[in-house]
Amino acid sequence: MTELEKLCENALYDEIKILEDGKSVVRDVPTGKLYFKKTLDVYNEHVYAFLRDHKNRNVAAVQAFWKDGESLVVIEELIQGRTLDEILRASEASDSETEPSGIGRAESENAGISLGIPFSERIDILSQICDGLEFLHSADPPIIHRDIKASNIMVTDDGIVKIIDYDAAKIYITGQDKDTMMIGTQGLAAPEQYGFAQSDVRTDLYALGKLIERMLPGNVDANRIAKKATEMDPKKRYTSAAQMKAQILRIREHTSALDQKFEKIPGFDPMNKSHRIRARIALAAAVVAAVLILTGTGWRFIVYPARQEEAIRAELSAIEQIKGTDEKIQTVVEKFAEEHPYSKMTAEQKQSVRDEIADTQKRCYLAGNTENADAIRDILTRYYGEETTWEAISLYGKAEAEIARKSFEEGLSALYKLREEEAVDAQRHWEAGVDHTLSAARKAMEDFRETGSAAGIHVIANALNALEKYDTDSDSELDDIYKELLTSAAGERESQHWDKASLIYDALLDAGVGDSDELSLLKQGTLYEEAEAAFAGKEYDKSSKKYSELGDYKDAAEKYKESIYLKAVREAENGSFQAAATSFETISGYKDADERESEAKYRYCERTCEEPTSTTYAYIEELVDSSYEGAEDLQTEIYKWRASISTGLSYSFGSMQSAYIRARLSGGPPDSATTVTFRIDDPVGNDSDTWSDGKEYKSGDTAEVNYSEEESSYNLFDRSYKIWVYADGGEQIGYWEGMISTEF
Repeated sequence: MTELEKLCENALYDEIKILEDGKSVVRDVPTGKLYFKKTLDVYNEHVYAFLRDHKNRNVAAVQAFWKDGESLVVIEELIQGRTLDEILRASEASDSETEPSGIGRAESENAGISLGIPFSERIDILSQICDGLEFLHSADPPIIHRDIKASNIMVTDDGIVKIIDYDAAKIYITGQDKDTMMIGTQGLAAPEQYGFAQSDVRTDLYALGKLIERMLPGNVDANRIAKKATEMDPKKRYTSAAQMKAQILRIREHTSALDQKFEKIPGFDPMNKSHRIRARIALAAAVVAAVLILTGTGWRFIVYPARQEEAIRAELSAIEQIKGTDEKIQTVVEKFAEEHPYSKMTAEQKQSVRDEIADTQKRCYLAGNTENADAIRDILTRYYGEETTWEAISLYGKAEAEIARKSFEEGLSALYKLREEEAVDAQRHWEAGVDHTLSAARKAMEDFRETGSAAGIHVIANALNALEKYDTDSDSELDDIYKELLTSAAGERESQHWDKASLIYDALLDAGVGDSDELSLLKQGTLYEEAEAAFAGKEYDKSSKKYSELGDYKDAAEKYKESIYLKAVREAENGSFQAAATSFETISGYKDADERESEAKYRYCERTCEEPTSTTYAYIEELVDSSYEGAEDLQTEIYKWRASISTGLSYSFGSMQSAYIRARLSGGPPDSATTVTFRIDDPVGNDSDTWSDGKEYKSGDTAEVNYSEEESSYNLFDRSYKIWVYADGGEQIGYWEGMISTEF
């Protein structure tokens, strides 16, 4: 990337907030979207090129990157959420406070996950990490992250997992014995990262195994997976993230005492559901036989209902663990519907089924898999009838997915309509939707209070707008949040944090919350204060932009012109004549801007006279047309051809020697060309050569001649020469004298 391209790339991003280690939050000027900017000293450029050109929901997206000296500047997705390490630390801290005295985690019966994060969420997080790794490893050649750990995993507010920090990532090179650089985190890095062998996809799976140990401590199934993933010998580990994901999805939250006894049976796989079911069926058959022998009525009125209740709970729990993108969810739901007739369920069981199906539909819609959602609705309608019930349940899931995505108005609108139609469970889902929307607003407000970050302001504003439209029971709390936002904006203005104040006003205006006229005046007042402060501080570029946004507010239009004028004067004083000419041109007619514009253009032409650009030609023609003093003489100088001469070694083998002589052309009349003739004088040998290829060359082109001595008793490069270059008509346009360079 050229220096000009770097400047253009940099200009696309406004710095919003400076973070530690030279990192910052920037805004994409054309779109207004926020990104994360960082500068790396250790990096693999091929990795970032792949991530820029290929996107995946579980891998932080790279928007752009460019080289800056030895460093790499990266613009990547700004992720709203927390690192998995932060989430786990908070959970672990909560566990340590609530753990019963005298019982350690390892000693507790059926020790499993921490109390803070539900088991299903932990499985989902690990599953999404596998999806991200599968994407990286599927690159050709594979990308190895080499530093998978909780602090390099982000979990967004929507529950989407993102793998971040590719500073240590490398491209897998077939046949390489070991890594050229040892990178990783001590205690989590695979043995090959310490220089014993080259890291490959199994290196990342080793680190994932370490993460499983932390996320599911004491879980029997998880320990089996982690043990295989962290084998010292890479050949004994899993071979792909997809293979590992399949095992993770089979992890059970609790290993029953019954399963532990079944493990003693040869060939029994405790993680294989069909094995567990067949073992239970065999045991149940024995029990049934015994009960039937003892009494037929006991089975009918006591054992069967209890077994059915347990089976329904277990199978609904199994459905809960399946991701919305997994097609097997259709098979599992159909099997459930076939085995458990809706008409024979109790009211409580029916409610449990409807709640779980609504939650399952939500997962499908959140994952963007409408095919699964439609199939589940059709399956339940086919087995259970009641088409309107399952249509409503599907719509609940879709609406709640919209709310989870922070599309509050779309979600509440759908729930409101279902409530008006008095659909089954409509009131329960409406209340849950309102509560989730309020919770999202409260959470974003708490983050704003704690961090001062305005990133969640749009979430708050959109939630307020949706609740204001559809819910009348939360008016008091909504008013409090709205007033707190206005108070915060006023505080930001007082602290001269005008960007934050404007962001609050813009979010409220966009969402249609509050008095739009009042908010517009507050926004204009904020912009005016910022413009005035920039003008007073002689930041004329910034003040002109702010005054421009204000239009006819107060004296903003006049202040805009004065800002541009003073900015242009400064540019001219600093020798930036082209920029000054452009600035003066935008305020033509203001003060003496027209005269200063012509002067800046003339000064630019003077500076670029010997190396004219397209701008030089345009300016000089304009100045000549306007009869600007001295323009015609300057035009004559600009239209002269000039040649910059350079020399160097072509080859030297014994007595055979050859040098190149180059003439780079500049100037000349616009859109013209000329032939080039070289004359080379050797004062020592009293020799002179003339050469021309007859071709025509334009400004910026380079003509070249080779000067050779095939059999010579002297060194071509040990004597001084004189070189002339001529244009058409024999006009001398370049002269050089000296010893020919021995540089290639």
